Amino acid sequence: MASADAMRASDGDRERVVQALQEQVGEGRLTLAEFEERSGEAYEAKTVGELRKLTDDLPVDPLAPHLGLAPWQQPFPLSDMPQWARRPYPNQRSLPPAKTGPAYGVAVALLVMLAVVGGIVAVTTGFFFFPLPLLFLILIMSRPGRRFH
Repeated sequence: MASADAMRASDGDRERVVQALQEQVGEGRLTLAEFEERSGEAYEAKTVGELRKLTDDLPVDPLAPHLGLAPWQQPFPLSDMPQWARRPYPNQRSLPPAKTGPAYGVAVALLVMLAVVGGIVAVTTGFFFFPLPLLFLILIMSRPGRRFH
């Protein structure tokens, strides 16, 4: 059985070596003249051993065996924003309108009745028990689209 260096090189192997050489030029480990010479040799290389010789004096190994991990073992890409910081409705500029249903109508009707009864009692007895918090409740309940955070 032949050694790994005697194995014939693929086009992908050659491209990985040339890309690694480009990165080393960017880091200042190779000059442009050395890069041109080595990349020409990389495209002419027939075996993996010839490609390894081009990067022996560099701190990279572009031909290192890749770990064959199953898809469930691959690292999961995380988004830029954590889940708790995302807006629940990303396509809308504001929160959705408040849900109005029968419970809302009943609450408004009860508040109106309480206000009427409180007004009648205040006028007939002279005892003004119509409290200020009731006014605030009526004000808050009369604006269904308004939400407080």
